[in-house]
Amino acid sequence: MGASSDDGPGGARDAVLPRPATRYELWLRSQETAQRLQDVYRRMADAGSPEAYRASAPEFLRLVRRLLTLRLTAVATGRRLAFEQRVPPAGGVAVAALWAEVFWAARAASPDDDSGVLERADASIRGLLACAPDDLADRYALTAWWLRLQQVEDTFAGLEVQAQAALETREELREHELETRRLHAR
Repeated sequence: MGASSDDGPGGARDAVLPRPATRYELWLRSQETAQRLQDVYRRMADAGSPEAYRASAPEFLRLVRRLLTLRLTAVATGRRLAFEQRVPPAGGVAVAALWAEVFWAARAASPDDDSGVLERADASIRGLLACAPDDLADRYALTAWWLRLQQVEDTFAGLEVQAQAALETREELREHELETRRLHAR
């Protein structure tokens, strides 16, 4: 699986964003893709046969990669705005590159975090990127991967909340400093 390859999962072929996209555009595209993915998941879950699962699996996996790309682009963008960049920004929009940036920046910001949340998300993302249609040949496997994707989304949401809180704190400090300067200038 070469994430840097144009042909591999998460490679340039799966890039879905004309650069630059606004944060709102990322959110909107993420919502649309998540809805399409949920529709495909439901259709697959109702299918009932291994052949039907396998027939819809390529679309499911394509949408998973698209959603991961969109969400990771949004998370990385928010964290770049909120935190001092301690790792180089991803050189492209491949899922693996974006996740590496987010993962290592989050680890650098919280080196003592031993919750395992990032590591579980890492294992799930790697698994989702390596997933093949045959890996989704029954309802149990499909549901297991769907739940792992939901856990990844929860991790992304937590990273976004952390970044938003940091931005708000920085803005409050800036406003306080400006007010203090105004008071001292009188």
